[in-house]
Amino acid sequence: MRGMHRLRRLLGLVPLEAPPREGLDSKYERRSPHAQNALDLISGWTGSFPGALGLEAGNLALHADQRLHWALDQYGLVEGASVLELGPLEGGHSALLEARGAESVLAIEANKKAYLKCLIAKEIMELKRCRFLLGDFEKYLHETDTEFDIVLASGVLYHMQNPVHVLDRIGRRCQTMILWTHYFDPEIMHENETRRGAFLGEIKTLEHDGQSYRLYQRGYHEAWHADSYCGGPDDTHYWMERPDIIDLCERNGFNDIRVAFEDLDGPNGPSCLFYMTKQEGG
Repeated sequence: MRGMHRLRRLLGLVPLEAPPREGLDSKYERRSPHAQNALDLISGWTGSFPGALGLEAGNLALHADQRLHWALDQYGLVEGASVLELGPLEGGHSALLEARGAESVLAIEANKKAYLKCLIAKEIMELKRCRFLLGDFEKYLHETDTEFDIVLASGVLYHMQNPVHVLDRIGRRCQTMILWTHYFDPEIMHENETRRGAFLGEIKTLEHDGQSYRLYQRGYHEAWHADSYCGGPDDTHYWMERPDIIDLCERNGFNDIRVAFEDLDGPNGPSCLFYMTKQEGG
């Protein structure tokens, strides 16, 4: 019997030793099935979930964001609208768009960790009309001919290396743009202003369609080491000035531009929400 057992070991039919319990436990969830288990898979959540779900995640209630509610109120009847969402982060705004009646939401996220969070949120929030894609939305905007009723770009423009080109491409793909962004104001953010510290000093002048736009270089200063990092893929990025944002959008046919939620005292810099549409005969 002992010889047979030795033979089985040599043939690989009997493990030489049991795998460590700790290693096995790391591959399986032993708690009772619950949505919180999925949230605990990934650290550093920014957004929260509806209180009725009783879940612990981040603190920012993007699923009930009053800025987006305001913009959609300006739009009117959202039912039937097609939406392209750039940088959904964790799917909070995606859930709000579906709740408001959007027919379809195509959300493109480049951050791999954020993309997985979107998939978890999609399951928890039982989203049916949202599709999440992993990839570079700037390349998508350059390659696609698809037009959307609405493009939502919240918290992404100021992470770009070329925000002028991104903004221009967005304007060619939709009739309505909802844009929340930081911007650079040289009068507010003077040389000795604390928020100026993240900027690297370089000011570029970019020529685009016969117009000049000033871009202010900024760095993350290795902030990507934090679990909650949700910036862009490149350390250096550029901010536009507020009048230049408006000018470029007007050149792309947006003739109804409304501004709300302006904050000049934000810890990183001024910001506001733009709601822009192309009105016929405007």
